[in-house]
Amino acid sequence: MAGLMWEEEREKRQSESLKNHERLSRLFREDRLSFERERRDAIRELIDSASDEEQKKRLWDLQNSWDKKMKGAGSAHNRIVLAKVIFWDHFHNVWNPEIQRLNRILNESG
Repeated sequence: MAGLMWEEEREKRQSESLKNHERLSRLFREDRLSFERERRDAIRELIDSASDEEQKKRLWDLQNSWDKKMKGAGSAHNRIVLAKVIFWDHFHNVWNPEIQRLNRILNESG
């Protein structure tokens, strides 16, 4: 029974998310200023929801760094290329080494 309720809630969340995405997509095309205002408000709300002040500071630093990098990209195409470069750089230099470290720990203890 709980699984059925979770599935219904998931479908409701998904439907609401798709409606919100469509609204933001339309706003992006028709009113960039309002879109940017909503984007900033959503980011602020998410970061402010963090309970730890140090984590909030790290999140704001990360967001400010991201915004600065994206501002210098120049075009939509350059922004997506830059986002991919940032993602893969982070994957190779942060995530993958940590995954490898954890893998070694698991394999040594097994």
